[in-house]
Amino acid sequence: MTKNALIIYAALAALLSCSHAYRMFQSRIPNGDRVPNPCQQGDIWVGLGHQSPAGADAINPFGLDFRAASFSWTIDLCRKDSDGDGLTNGQELGDPDCVWKVGAAPARTTGLSQPGICPLDSATCKNSWTVCPKALSCPAFEEPGVFVRNFTLKPTPVPATETTYVCQAFELNNTASSVHLIGSRPIIDNKNVMHHMIMYACSVKPEQTLFDNPRQCLMGHRNCTQMMNLWAYGLEGECFNRNAGFRIGGDGFRYGVLQLHWNNPARHSGYTDASGFALYFTQNLRPYDLGTVMYGEGNLVLPPRQPLISVNHTCPSVCTNRYHTETRYITGVGIYMHTNGIRGRISLWRNETLVRDIWPLQEYSYNSPKVIFLNQTVEYQPGDELKTECYFTTLKNDRTVFSGAAKNDEMCLSFLWLYPNKARVPASERLTQCMAIAAINLCWVASNIVPHVERDCNITSMRSGEMPNRVMSEMAANNCFARTGCDPACRNYLNFTLWPLNACYDPTRSRQMAEAMALGMVPSSNHETIARTLYGQRFCEQEINLLNAPAPTKLIEALQATPILQKGGLTSEHLLIIIVVCSCLGFVLFLALLTYLSIRLNHRS
Repeated sequence: MTKNALIIYAALAALLSCSHAYRMFQSRIPNGDRVPNPCQQGDIWVGLGHQSPAGADAINPFGLDFRAASFSWTIDLCRKDSDGDGLTNGQELGDPDCVWKVGAAPARTTGLSQPGICPLDSATCKNSWTVCPKALSCPAFEEPGVFVRNFTLKPTPVPATETTYVCQAFELNNTASSVHLIGSRPIIDNKNVMHHMIMYACSVKPEQTLFDNPRQCLMGHRNCTQMMNLWAYGLEGECFNRNAGFRIGGDGFRYGVLQLHWNNPARHSGYTDASGFALYFTQNLRPYDLGTVMYGEGNLVLPPRQPLISVNHTCPSVCTNRYHTETRYITGVGIYMHTNGIRGRISLWRNETLVRDIWPLQEYSYNSPKVIFLNQTVEYQPGDELKTECYFTTLKNDRTVFSGAAKNDEMCLSFLWLYPNKARVPASERLTQCMAIAAINLCWVASNIVPHVERDCNITSMRSGEMPNRVMSEMAANNCFARTGCDPACRNYLNFTLWPLNACYDPTRSRQMAEAMALGMVPSSNHETIARTLYGQRFCEQEINLLNAPAPTKLIEALQATPILQKGGLTSEHLLIIIVVCSCLGFVLFLALLTYLSIRLNHRS
């Protein structure tokens, strides 16, 4: 499996989990792990008061003040009365004199109260922002023919590390006839470490060892990429649209992998966990099979110290025309970014006209992402285009941010829950992902539709070699490969012919592809092969390696150390030419590799 595929699967795990990071803030306020839950006597408010347990949109007053204080316990925050109940935040949290420091024992550990929510029976202040959560209500769970099975992790020690992913495989249903999975309830064994969990459906049976014992895993598992169930803090369970369910057993999915994400920032060594799901199945099949689809841009390059950076991705009409043989109906939607994300939007377009915003432009918080299950479904017709917009700020970053699964990397992804999913149709005939690399959509590449034209670039001609061969000849004729510097004829050809008239060789896209190669989206073992195949020289491999340099000074030092530069032959313009040409022509092999891997994966499925 390629690193790119792992990043995509990691993204799926990350978004669909609705991940929250509230527990990591508990150690930053006095008695952070003892804040009473005003909605349930004797219970602890796990989220510290940042968000209501019902998952309400608004952040409570203490959460807003805590965020304004950069998530630190300051004297001003301590002395403030965030919820207006007549008590300071310090009095409510056991630090009345505002002297507590991180790691110290609070002055008082009893008589605590929630600093962001007035007592529910208070006459002096108003809780207009929240209501106490209600238990999941799903009348379908009580219908005849419905049965429930629990799938929980075998009791497993939690490593003394901040972040751990652990997986275990299950046989979901072994009956000859199919049933529909219609919803779930979480079974949370250890609230101290549970961050999120997902149940994935598998197209083939996982290896037996994964059934026998849980093991640490990547944020995604081979052949198990169809997300079915999710839980994160604030979610009480799932009740799917009454018209659809995930087809399990028979000619549907038979096996699943439960994945848990443990968050243990204190690195406590004594925890164990056995969390999981109670899954609800019905023998009375619903009219349609339910499924999920992921969209987004897989190659992000966000420069540091920028107030606003926008990234847009469109799943083009050619892809939905190819894979949507009938109208589909959207039942749920979500968007996902990491810590640099500040706003997001998901919109549906038909014949270049906006149909509606499925996810209106709104503020985004990594610590409180949302998944919305719609009361009314949205028609998604063949030929419709789905647009995902992500907005980032990198003002606090001193380095370029790239795509990746780590918290300090970034993503721009959206997800739809929709039906019909046609579980009985081979995966190669279903649109389960519409991802792009440097705005080139992989679903189009895999569809074999020709000519493949995006952003005015004829990808078919690129992949066939027709265009690269012609451009190579023209560049050679204009002395672009001379070792004596950037020839004026070459400079004129690039500035006035190649870049303005050939969208495939746009310098921005070329740099993006070079960066994608440098990040490993093409296996490193292929770098030298690409270089020698294209040039019979080491330019391409050399420049790809130089792109890995973490700081400009290292890049300069590396360039100064190259024999070519020491001969006085490699200028900055020449370097740009090398990067442009190598990355564009390497793009041909890159797409061919992706197509080959897609065919192999579909064949295995």
